[in-house]
Amino acid sequence: MRARTLLTAATLGAALLSLPLAGCQGKSMSGGAGMAESLAQIAEKQDKILEKLGALETKVGEIKAAPAAAQQPPKPQGPDPKVAYKAEVGDSYAKGPIDAKVTIVEWSDFQCPYCSRVNPTISQIQKEYGDQVRIAFKHNPLPFHNRAMPAAVAAEAAGRQGKFWEMHDKLFANARDLTDENFAKWAGELGLNVDQFKKDLADKSLEEKVKKQQEQGNKLGARGTPAFFVNGRFISGAQPFENFKAVIDEEIKKADALIAKGTPKDQVYAEIMKSAKPGV
Repeated sequence: MRARTLLTAATLGAALLSLPLAGCQGKSMSGGAGMAESLAQIAEKQDKILEKLGALETKVGEIKAAPAAAQQPPKPQGPDPKVAYKAEVGDSYAKGPIDAKVTIVEWSDFQCPYCSRVNPTISQIQKEYGDQVRIAFKHNPLPFHNRAMPAAVAAEAAGRQGKFWEMHDKLFANARDLTDENFAKWAGELGLNVDQFKKDLADKSLEEKVKKQQEQGNKLGARGTPAFFVNGRFISGAQPFENFKAVIDEEIKKADALIAKGTPKDQVYAEIMKSAKPGV
């Protein structure tokens, strides 16, 4: 539009100059020259304005063309698999000796198919390494698994009667049938006091325990399931035995070095946790 206006003004000026002028020709010619000069100045200013607008349009185009990822805030990174994180055993149920050279802390979800899939690998680790490895289980019931939280509470309720791991196995073996009726049924099959089990299911402190374990895992970057920390080192998902073995073997060597320097065997994990990162 501005270019069209500029062209019209210049054409009009030229037309006026070509018209025969009344009166004294000398004075009329001088006035025509002044008008032509003014129009030329206006045209020059308009050219500069259009040049600036063109530069601004170019910059706007460059911003719009920038990759979407460059305009979005960076996503938080997960745990570094080479770094030890403070995955404390705390109040979780564990199997294996306290003086094991390697402690594996798992965050899991009873309704997660990948968590079920990795259980044979965990059993293989226990068989392969025996007393050198301790396994601790913590809860991370994901929000889109509607029966994961009740199942976690059922495992904790069974744990009060000394049957956490037995209920753990029942829940994973029947992950598609995690109903309250089945929880009570399995409690009976495991020889639990079913009435006490049902009372414990209603105890809100067990749900709070589950939530605190979940919060701890999230702080360490274990937001998906299953997630493992092998002497504090992160392994994500249902990895094959060989992937666990590589990390476990490295950690056994480190534990042996600590023991050789005088760290009591039952204090190895505590010693590692002293310098471990508290979160991602």
